[in-house]
Amino acid sequence: MALPLGTDSINIPAVTTGTQVAFQSSDNSATNTRDMVTSTVTAPVRTISGYENVSIQLVEQSPLAGGLDRLVFGDLMKDYALQLNTAVVSNSDGTSGTLKGFINLGADTTNGIPTTWTETTPTAVNGLQAISKAISKVVTNRYQAVEAIVMHPSMWYWFASSTDGNSRPLIVPTGAGPFNANGVVTAPGAPAGLVGTIHGVPVYVDATLPKTYGASTNQSPILVGKFSDSYLFESGVKTRVLPDVLSANLTVRFQVYGYMALAHRYAKAVSAVTGTGTVAPSGF
Repeated sequence: MALPLGTDSINIPAVTTGTQVAFQSSDNSATNTRDMVTSTVTAPVRTISGYENVSIQLVEQSPLAGGLDRLVFGDLMKDYALQLNTAVVSNSDGTSGTLKGFINLGADTTNGIPTTWTETTPTAVNGLQAISKAISKVVTNRYQAVEAIVMHPSMWYWFASSTDGNSRPLIVPTGAGPFNANGVVTAPGAPAGLVGTIHGVPVYVDATLPKTYGASTNQSPILVGKFSDSYLFESGVKTRVLPDVLSANLTVRFQVYGYMALAHRYAKAVSAVTGTGTVAPSGF
């Protein structure tokens, strides 16, 4: 949603203890009450920026259709989107100018509900079981449905290539008329976005998820959660052309920047599946 102007932090309410009802023991007897307890979740506003210095000769004499400025700004804005997406799913803790990412939230052992998949030689069967455990943790703690599973494309296509003891695929394409399947492929070969389901939950792939997580820096976490409990506020990307900064050298500076804040209302809305079982699959 849009980031409000004139603020360096976003505050949203969260209910830590809800109201309560109970059966009345008899007519005219006392009824139940409990005061609601609320708290505030605060998300600092962060900045992403970048620039490119280009000679004025290259800008004015470029034969590119649409101009070199369009190419430079297009590339800067794509990397802006990449950095923002990476920050949202990351293991950053929200300090030092970063956002608190979903992996950090989902792997929080103090306030969150992490799921550990421990396996020396990972198998898709145990991976599907770990995902089931993560789904159970979210619905048990949040009392609401899991909305999505998010994983790196290499992990998804490894799952899609795995078979059971009878060499039958565990994740099958919809075109084959799936029967008794653990998962279904709905978008074969997709590079990003919705690709299928596991245990009936939509699966999204995102290549900005790290493959260098964990003690051995070779794990690829899987996120399971009710992601609508988190809110991303964005100002939108702003662009500037600064011809005076390096004018002595006939150099023009193209710059992009923007502001954002990421607030997580409930820590137990997301579970991160981590552990030796999530070692990034070789060859994928």
